[in-house]
Amino acid sequence: MRENLKREKLFNGTVVSALILVIAIVLGVCIRDIVIVPGWVTTGGVEVSDVILVDPGHGGFDGGAVASDGTIEKDINLAISLSLADMLRILGYNVEITRDSDNALDEQGITTIRGRKVSDMRNRLEQYNRSRMVVSIHQNHFTQAQYYGTQVIYGGSTAESAILAESIRQTVGNLLEQPRLRELKKGSKDVFLLHNADVPVVLVECGFLSNSAERERLKTVEYQRQMAFSIACGIISHGI
Repeated sequence: MRENLKREKLFNGTVVSALILVIAIVLGVCIRDIVIVPGWVTTGGVEVSDVILVDPGHGGFDGGAVASDGTIEKDINLAISLSLADMLRILGYNVEITRDSDNALDEQGITTIRGRKVSDMRNRLEQYNRSRMVVSIHQNHFTQAQYYGTQVIYGGSTAESAILAESIRQTVGNLLEQPRLRELKKGSKDVFLLHNADVPVVLVECGFLSNSAERERLKTVEYQRQMAFSIACGIISHGI
């Protein structure tokens, strides 16, 4: 009970801080020489997208990790992502989401699982590279149950990815009172989307489905919204 009250107080106080940050960002945009066009920003004669893309990992035929109690990663990814997208839209950001239901992004007519997965990844990558920045939501899983905590992985194509990742890492750690912040990790070649995206991109492993205590939190609407809020605060702090 005491821990819940402490966390609620921390979140209430953070709402004020977040609003102050939003006002500062809005004022900063107003005084810069930037012309706003639907979906695009023209600055210095170069058009760049202003879209924040939220990508709920997996979906449809690809469930992602499956916990010992049957919890499927794709479902938690989507719940957190929908909350995150809504929060960012309320704050005035131009937000798109790769999926808003339990579906994959593969093309019709492909029959093999491998082929569908490749198609899904390529279609996501196309959306990534049309965006200003990307936040991909996932859940971790490991063979040993003692591991827990959020980890943020960043793409290597732009230096901004690591800066955005650190901002999200700090706000999630502080707001959710995670006792030990897991180190940032650079995505390897094995992580197709992080390695091949040309824009700033981070992948947030929100928690471990293999840790029973963390899994039970991740399954609750309250914690899903708290996680989304914490990630949103990291994006606000980073600024775009």
